[in-house]
Amino acid sequence: MLPLLLVVTAASCGGTQAQGSNDQGDPKGAVWGSDGKGQERAYADLKYLCEEIGPRRIGTKGLEKTRDWMQVILGELKGWEVSLDKFEVNPPEGARRKGPIEGVNVLARREGTKKGEVWIASHYDTFDKPGFVGANDAGSSTVVLLELARQLQGEGPREGMTIVLCWFDGEELFPPLLWDNDTNSTFGSRDLAERMEKDKTIKNIKALVLLDMVGDAKLGLLKESGSDARLKQLFESTAASLGDGGLFVGQRPINDDHLHFRKRMVPAIDLIDFNFGPGHSYWHTKEDTLDKVSANSLARIGRLVTAALPRIEKEFGPKGN
Repeated sequence: MLPLLLVVTAASCGGTQAQGSNDQGDPKGAVWGSDGKGQERAYADLKYLCEEIGPRRIGTKGLEKTRDWMQVILGELKGWEVSLDKFEVNPPEGARRKGPIEGVNVLARREGTKKGEVWIASHYDTFDKPGFVGANDAGSSTVVLLELARQLQGEGPREGMTIVLCWFDGEELFPPLLWDNDTNSTFGSRDLAERMEKDKTIKNIKALVLLDMVGDAKLGLLKESGSDARLKQLFESTAASLGDGGLFVGQRPINDDHLHFRKRMVPAIDLIDFNFGPGHSYWHTKEDTLDKVSANSLARIGRLVTAALPRIEKEFGPKGN
């Protein structure tokens, strides 16, 4: 089925809404993981984030508690080396919050036997609004990455490329100012990409897959139009092979954490559902709650990324190995 083409102006996680929803091709009871329990664990993690921790803005106790909790989970898994990447944020003049604020990207690395790295990323901070728990934005992608860490763990180097799971801090803007790619958003990814360009380690990243807002109970992903063409085709064909061909519902430009890597010639894709609630009305409001997301949606995204990973390694990895 051809995707619905959305002809709209460029937007960001802080921009104009996308139209379209996915009411077809939804494999109910999607199984994720060899034991079929991936969605249950991910949903339990999301419940903890929303009900026990709550708001998780950059530089707050909520995000610090989230980071500590993530490190406990990751520390119990085999094969992952966890590191905290700290950086300083100064909100732009006119923002309600004042700097400096410490941001912390969280990275989990599992070494592989082949050259190159595949990055799977999310942001884990929430929008700066009192009482905003961010079940979908960005709780959903945060917990999908945690469950991927469980499923991709193992003793010693993995057979294949190195996998880096990255939770970016500071994706959200500082109100009341508007989104700006260079001054008021994506602070963690921007800072890290700049430093990796300077020390030349960015060349090790052969593909970056960004997840954002992937828990919507009425899930419909966009193929972000600025993303790498090979990755867009790869993910669409992978979804079709899983019997989930209706997962992608349109295409449009989106400004998000992948932008700063894409600008530096890293093949990158943003998998995002940017039609959350009627008329996108749940986005960045207190309606972004646990009852608006589903374990099935988490499973569909988890299955998609898991199934796409060997294809990514084959397409973007070293040839002849």
